[in-house]
Amino acid sequence: MKKYIFKIIIAVFPFFTAYSQSDTVCNPSFEDSLNSWGLINNGSSVSTLSISSDSLYSGNLGLIYDVNYVNPPSSSCALTSCMFSLQQGNYYKISFWAKSDSSESLLVVLQPTSAPFTNYASKTFVTSTNWQQYILYTSDSNAVSNLKIKVKPQTIGTYYFDDFMLESISSLPTNSIICNSDFENGLADWTQSPNGGVINVQSEGVVVQNGVTSAKITTSNTTSGQPIFSSCKSDIEKNIKYKINFWMKSDTGGESVVATSSLSSPPYTNYGQLSLNLTNTWSEYSFIIESDTTIYSNVRLAKFKFLDDGVYYLDNISIEEVPPQPIFCDGDFETDLSNWTQTINNGAIASISITPSQAQNGLQSAMVLLNTPGTTNSSVQLSSCTTDGVKDSSYTVSFWIKGSAANLNFNAITSLSDSPYTAISSNSFQTTSDWTEFCYDIMFDSTIIDGIRLLKLQFLNSGTYYIDNVTIQDNTYNCSTPIALINDISKDVKIWPNPARENFNIRSVNVKMTGLFVYDIYGKLVLFSKINKHNYILDVSSMDKGTYFFQLNLESGEIKKRKIVIL
Repeated sequence: MKKYIFKIIIAVFPFFTAYSQSDTVCNPSFEDSLNSWGLINNGSSVSTLSISSDSLYSGNLGLIYDVNYVNPPSSSCALTSCMFSLQQGNYYKISFWAKSDSSESLLVVLQPTSAPFTNYASKTFVTSTNWQQYILYTSDSNAVSNLKIKVKPQTIGTYYFDDFMLESISSLPTNSIICNSDFENGLADWTQSPNGGVINVQSEGVVVQNGVTSAKITTSNTTSGQPIFSSCKSDIEKNIKYKINFWMKSDTGGESVVATSSLSSPPYTNYGQLSLNLTNTWSEYSFIIESDTTIYSNVRLAKFKFLDDGVYYLDNISIEEVPPQPIFCDGDFETDLSNWTQTINNGAIASISITPSQAQNGLQSAMVLLNTPGTTNSSVQLSSCTTDGVKDSSYTVSFWIKGSAANLNFNAITSLSDSPYTAISSNSFQTTSDWTEFCYDIMFDSTIIDGIRLLKLQFLNSGTYYIDNVTIQDNTYNCSTPIALINDISKDVKIWPNPARENFNIRSVNVKMTGLFVYDIYGKLVLFSKINKHNYILDVSSMDKGTYFFQLNLESGEIKKRKIVIL
C-alpha cells in the first residue's frame, strides 16, 4: 500500500486555523492533510501530530497523536479543530473514532477560542487498543460562535483519531443515573457543601441498610447555614416522571431533612422535593421529579439539605422511571399540606390545616374550618397535586370525610389543572358525623395525558370538615359506602335501576340527551347510541355480566359519567 505521512512537531500551534462559522467540523477525516486542525503544547508538554494511511478508521488517512510528556493542567497539550458555531436552541452530537496503543485517559471539551474558556461540552473517555466511537452532546439557549473542539490527552501515549463529526439532532439523549448510589465505592461521585454550616461525610461500614457501606453525615452549626450532600450531575428528560427512592436514619430521630432533585448551578431549580422528619431506625422514602424542559448534564438527582445538627446515615438510593399514571401526592396527609393547593377567596372566611386530633388512617388528617362561605362554589377549595391521566383508562377516586355535623354539602371534582379547568367528573355529596368513604369514577379519553387534578374538594356550608386517606383505585374497586348513599349522576339526570339485568331507565330532566356511550373496564367502547330525547331505555340484555362505565352527553355540552353493573 502506498503510504502518506505528514508530521508536525511544534510548541504552540496557531497556524492551522480556519475560520469556519458553520455548525460543521472542517476536514473531519483528515483527508486534506492537517488542514484546519491545530496543536497546542502548554508549559513543558511535548506532543506531535502526523497523518498516515496506516492509522485510518475509514477513508484514506487518519491522525496519529504522539504524547511524549504531559502533566495537566499546567503542562497540557491539545488537538484543536477549526472554529464553528452553535445555533440558538439547537441540540448537537459530537462524535469521533479513536484508539490508543494502551488504555489511556482522554478529556474532550468544547470551548471558545478566547477567555473565558466556558465548557459547552466536557467528557473524559478511556481509550482502548480497538477502534471505538466516542460521543458527547451539547446545546445552548443562545447562539454561540468561535468554538473549537479540544482533545486533551491526560496521559502519555500514542492516540489515533478519525472521522470527527458535529451534527444537529432533534433532542438530547438522557442518562438519568445516581452515581455510586449504594456507597460501595466510598464517597466517589458525591459532593458535600457546608453552605454556611459544617458538614463531614465519611464511609460507614457498621451502620448500613444494604451491602457493606453507607454514608455517615455529621452536621453542625446549622443555625448559620444548612449543609448539603449531593449526587453526581446527571440528566432529566422532558415530560418524564422519575421516582427517587432512598433509605435514611439519624442517631437520635426528629431531625429535619429536605431531599430534592435540582440544577447543580444557579438558579438551582427544584424538579422535585420531599421534607421529612427522620427516626432512629432505617426507613425508606421516595419522591417524584419531573422537568418541563429538556435538561442535559446539569441535574443532581439526589440532593440532601440538613436543617439540624446531628448524625445521619444514608444508603441504597435508586431511580426509576414512572410511567404515566394518576397519583395522589401525600393523600394521607401524614407529612403536611405542601402538595395540596388551598383556595380561600370571594369573601369566604375559613382556615385549612393539618390536625392530629382526627384521623381515619394514620396519625393525622386535613381539617377545613369554614366560618363564612364565599360567593362561589370554589371559594373554599382543597386541590390535589397535578398528575397524569392515562389515556383510554378508567379509575375510582376514593376519599374519607367526616363533618362536625351531618349534611354539610361539598363537591368532589376531577378536572384539568389549567384553564378552562374542564371537569372530567363532578359530584355532590353530604357529610355524616362519622368517617365515611366517598367514591366516584373517572374515565380518561385518548387526548388526556397530564395536567390533571384528581380531586378538588369544594366546601359549601359553615362547619368543620375532616379529610383523610385519599387514594386512586382501579375501576373494579368496591367502595365501602353503599351505592345508594352516593348521589346519582346529577340532580338533573337519573338512571335506574342499578344494578340491572336487562334495561336501564335514563331520564334527563332539563335538557335533551344527545349521545350515550358504554365502556368496558378496559376503556373499550362497547356500545354507542345517538339520541335526541329526555328519556331513554338502555337495553343491555345481550351484554355480558359485569361492571361498565356509562357516559351521557347532553345538549348543553355537559358530560355525565357513572359506573353501572349488569347482573
